[in-house]
Amino acid sequence: MNFSLNLDDIKYVKIIYKDKDNSAHCVKAAIRTINDRQIYVCAKQENSINIKTPQEITLSFICENGLYRTKTELIYVEHKEPYVFFTIKTPQGIEYQQNREYFRVRMNEKATLYTSTSKINCNIYDISASGIRLSLDKKYDISEKVEIEINFNDKSVRVKAKFVRFDIEAENIKAAFHFYSMPENIRDVIAQKCIQKQLQDKEQELQQQIILYQQKEQALTEANIRLQAQ
Repeated sequence: MNFSLNLDDIKYVKIIYKDKDNSAHCVKAAIRTINDRQIYVCAKQENSINIKTPQEITLSFICENGLYRTKTELIYVEHKEPYVFFTIKTPQGIEYQQNREYFRVRMNEKATLYTSTSKINCNIYDISASGIRLSLDKKYDISEKVEIEINFNDKSVRVKAKFVRFDIEAENIKAAFHFYSMPENIRDVIAQKCIQKQLQDKEQELQQQIILYQQKEQALTEANIRLQAQ
């Protein structure tokens, strides 16, 4: 669809960009102004952003009726502590993605579940910035409100969560939880980790497709050599 969102319809935006080391990051920002050519947004950021401009970015618009996403160009970044201002090219088109703000990704990282009576070491099955499913070795007695320590490979966060249900699939036990009373800085950490994992999965999928293509090319070359030798 064409870009037709009004400023009043947008709660905030998310910018997915790559730093100078080619690592993906996500920043949440508020729109200051928007016109046919440029979108000017502002984010509170304690540290300077290590970013090159211009670059292609993924821009998400979080609205009351769901999430819209598109690709566009980040033109300029200006640091005015404690804020960072982004000048973004207004996209020509935009696509409706989903009716929820946060997407879920598979992630096999360690976690610790703290119930009212026990401490349970487990693994993450999948996660979003609004909830998580944990892989368990058995069906535990889980209290309604728990705490979960999530151990990413370079950072740990501890969150409050409400138990939702057990999912049992082929004897694999998963416990689903919904986060509550979560500080925005922790939610942003989880959202960024989800984005990084999604990008890693896409890059791995692309590499696998390249390998398969190379194998097919090699097989065709060898077949042609055999035909020419006959």
